[in-house]
Amino acid sequence: MPESSANPAVVAQIKALIGEQAYAQAFAPIEQASGLVNKCYWSEEWLTLEQEQLFARSWVFAAAAAEIPEPGDIKPLSIAGAPIILVRDQQEIRAFHNVCRHRGATLIEQPCNKSSISCPYHAWNYALDGRLKFRPHFFGPDQHERVTDGDHDPDRINLVSVACKTWNGCVFVNLGKHPQAFEDYITPLENCAPHHDFSSIRWAGKLEFEVQANWKLVFENYMEGYHVFSLHPELLKFAPMNLRWSGEWRGRTFYNDYVVEQLQSGRGAGLPHYPGLPEQEQRRGFWTLNFPQFAAEVFADQFAVLSAQPVAPNLTREELHVFLIGDAATSDAFAEQRKQVMQTWHDLNHEDMDILESLQRGRRSPAYDGGRLSPHWDGPTHQFARVLMETMTADLSIPSP
Repeated sequence: MPESSANPAVVAQIKALIGEQAYAQAFAPIEQASGLVNKCYWSEEWLTLEQEQLFARSWVFAAAAAEIPEPGDIKPLSIAGAPIILVRDQQEIRAFHNVCRHRGATLIEQPCNKSSISCPYHAWNYALDGRLKFRPHFFGPDQHERVTDGDHDPDRINLVSVACKTWNGCVFVNLGKHPQAFEDYITPLENCAPHHDFSSIRWAGKLEFEVQANWKLVFENYMEGYHVFSLHPELLKFAPMNLRWSGEWRGRTFYNDYVVEQLQSGRGAGLPHYPGLPEQEQRRGFWTLNFPQFAAEVFADQFAVLSAQPVAPNLTREELHVFLIGDAATSDAFAEQRKQVMQTWHDLNHEDMDILESLQRGRRSPAYDGGRLSPHWDGPTHQFARVLMETMTADLSIPSP
């Protein structure tokens, strides 16, 4: 069990919450291991630890850049339980903690377009780049203050920024004090697809779901192909079980794929393909998960992003963003084909919904102890638990080798 680079205080906290044996299961050989124990899916205290140690210290997918296309567009959201805003100014998309530096009121409650950001409590006003501009009546009645550069310590009065990167129309944020280099985070995905030009993807819309299940169940189900024969009849026709394998983790990025005989509408046929894609690559579908919550499924004609944000131990908010290839794919000429893609993703996700909620209910049973894992299919699910434990306990004060 690799604890040499782990934070001992967090390891002790985890063991106190779920027990030493349950912690050890994440590092045991799959033939001896079980899945995560029930408490990891129902405990408020465990979710709080995940928010602090995973979501607040990792790059997470926040939005499509196309959702905030114009200068002044602002999108509020919650990351790791904290209120955040994405703001497009004249140059780029920025991220800030969505809280006034005066008395802590949240600044923006709904998506909007503004030339500046004003607090609803005392009307402190901030520029779109986060600089404090104006404090009305700050020194007494009619004693207003217009703030100019150098007047005050910006660390005390400007909005607190959040690390933010835009990659081919996908916006990521990292709340951590020591963010991993974004290039190190995204390169493993790019290495999975050396023939795909992701600069050609264009946002075509999104689907939203609320699932009465823990966020980990969403991704455990996403990774494994074992259930396809029993839950996904159309997907099974497209890619039968004999084309499938378990997939594998490459560091903190999961990868799985198949090569099909024939493309179908909604999965590779009818829309423009990535430029210069070799013939066999056109028939390859693959899916990845950049831990903890950025999942990408790629066919010749699309790049679909599944992101999940935990709301409660038994409630997850999912967004499925569909990107198509080239400007023409989002034109009126391909309206019917786009509709088919969105319908395909809608149907596939709804086929999983009931079983995810059943899995959540099952984790209330004292008879369930983490289950017995299939050495053929469940290796990546077991490794997911290990990646989760390693990431939660990582001591970020120790430089990476």
